[in-house]
Amino acid sequence: MGPDLTVAAAQAVAPIPPPRPVRRGLAVRATLLILLFGGVIGAVVAWFSAVLIERTERDRLNGALVELMSTVERAASVAAFAGDAQLATEVVIGLLNNRSIAQAVIEDSGIVLAAAGGPDASPVGLRQPLALSQPLHSPFDDTEVIGQLRIVPAVEVIARDAASYSRFIALILAIEVVLITLGVSWVVTRGVTRPIRTLSDDLHRLDAEGGAHVAAPRGHEHDEIGRLAEDINGLIDRMAVSLVSERRARELHAAAERKWRLIFHNAETGLCTIDAGGRLSDWNPWLARLLNLPLRDDREGRFILGERFVDAEGHFAHMLGEAALGRPLPGADFECRDSSGYVRWLNVVLNPLEGSPGMLQGIINDVTERKRAEALARTQAERDALTGLLNRRGVEKVYGAAARESREAAGLCLLMFDLDGFKAVNDTHGHEAGDELLKLVARRVESIVRRSDKVARIGGDEFVVLLERLNSISMARQIAGKLVDLLAQPFAVSESVLVTIGASVGVAYTHCPPAQLAELLRRADGAMYEAKKGGKSQYRFAFPT
Repeated sequence: MGPDLTVAAAQAVAPIPPPRPVRRGLAVRATLLILLFGGVIGAVVAWFSAVLIERTERDRLNGALVELMSTVERAASVAAFAGDAQLATEVVIGLLNNRSIAQAVIEDSGIVLAAAGGPDASPVGLRQPLALSQPLHSPFDDTEVIGQLRIVPAVEVIARDAASYSRFIALILAIEVVLITLGVSWVVTRGVTRPIRTLSDDLHRLDAEGGAHVAAPRGHEHDEIGRLAEDINGLIDRMAVSLVSERRARELHAAAERKWRLIFHNAETGLCTIDAGGRLSDWNPWLARLLNLPLRDDREGRFILGERFVDAEGHFAHMLGEAALGRPLPGADFECRDSSGYVRWLNVVLNPLEGSPGMLQGIINDVTERKRAEALARTQAERDALTGLLNRRGVEKVYGAAARESREAAGLCLLMFDLDGFKAVNDTHGHEAGDELLKLVARRVESIVRRSDKVARIGGDEFVVLLERLNSISMARQIAGKLVDLLAQPFAVSESVLVTIGASVGVAYTHCPPAQLAELLRRADGAMYEAKKGGKSQYRFAFPT
C-alpha cells in the first residue's frame, strides 16, 4: 500500500463536514432553465403565430367581404340596372357600416353611380389595400354585365385586429409556459431535489464508523432514489470493512511513507548535460533558478559550469577531465556566489552519458544548509558554552594554524591564569554568581588584548591567552601585568553583590622551532603555580627550553 492509500484511509475516517447552505439548488436552476427555454420557444412561437394569424385574419376578412358583396349584389344590380343613384347610395352606405371596409363604389357602365368612404390611409409599413370588385348582372339576364361593385378593405383595421389577436395568443402562450415551468419545477423539487437533499443531509449526519445507514426518502423506496440509498449503504458497508484493514496497514506502511516523503522533498535536484569542456548544453528548471540560467527553450548563450564556482585549486576541472576519460570521481562540494554575494554550496557529481560520447551528465544538489550546520557544529565544538570563548580544542586549532603560517614561531606567547578566590565566590554566593563572574572575567580579558589575539577558557576557572606576532617579549609582560591589575578590580556579579578576586598568570614564550601546544601549556602552568607560591595576583615567566 502506497502513501495514496494511506491518505485515502485518513480521509475516509475523517468526519464529514457539515452541509453547506444551498444557495442555488437544482429546483431553482431547473426552473430558470425551463423559463429560459420556454421563453425562447414562446417568443419564436408568438412571432410565427403573429405572422400566421395576421395572414389568416386578412384572408378571413377578405372572404367575409366577398360574402358581404354577394349579399348586396342583388340590390346593387337593381340600382345599376335602373340607374337609381339613391338606391345605390344606400347600398354603399350600408356597406360602410362594416368597419373592415374603407370605401365602396357602384359603377354603371364605367360611370360612378354611388360612392362612399375614401381610400384607406394605411400607416407606413402596411401594404396598400387591394380593391375587391364584383360584376353586377342584369336582374333579367345573368349573362349581361351592367356594372361593377368595388370595395376597398380597411387594411389598418385588419392589421390592428390581427395584432390584437396575436398578442392575445402570445399572452395565452406565456401563461401556459409559466404554468408548465412552475409545474415542472414543483415536480422536480418534490420528486427529485427534495429526496436528494434529504439523502445528502442524512449522509452528512451519518456515523459511518458506527455502521449507520441512510434510509430511502418516503415514497422513493422502489425508484432510482431508493436504489441510490441502497448503493450508499452498500458503499458504507464496504468502506467499514476496508477501514479496519486500512488502519492495520497504515502502521505497517508509516515507515514507507516517511521514506517516500523524504525522497519527494529532496527531489529538487539540478540535472544537466555538459561537454568535455564544461559547457552546459541542457539543464532543468531547478538548476536554472539556482544558477540564474535562462529557461530550457532559450539557448542563445553558452554557459560554462565551472565559471559559477569558487575553485582556485581547479578541482572541478580535474573532476571534469577524469569523468571525460571514463574515470568519474566521487562528488565534491563547491562554493558558489550569486550576483548579490550570497554564498551557496553545491555538491556536484559527474558521470559519462551513455550513448553520447564526449558528453557528461551532472547531478547537482544544494548542500548549503549542511555546510552551514557543519560549520556551526565545528564552531560550537571549539567554543566554551558559558563564556563564548575558545575551548581547549579551539586553542589547539588556532595554535596549529599559527604554527603553519610561520615556521619560525618567535613572537608567539601563551598566557595561562586561574582566578584566585573563585571557590570562595561559589561557596558564598552560589554557582549562578560564579558563572556570572566567569563571563565578566572573559569580557575584561577580551577588552585588553588585540583583535588578532585569542582568549580561551580551558577549565573551570582556568583561562589561556594566545598572543601572536609579538614584536618583543616586553609586550607579553605588559599584557600579563594588565591582566593582573584588571582582574584585581571588583566585579558586580549581581545588583547587590560585589566580589573581589585576583589572577595568577603564567607566561610561556616560544623558541624556534615552534613547540607543541601541550609543551607550552605545561610550561605556562608551571609558571602560574610559581606565581601562586609567590603570593598570588601576580605573573611569572616560564624558563625557556
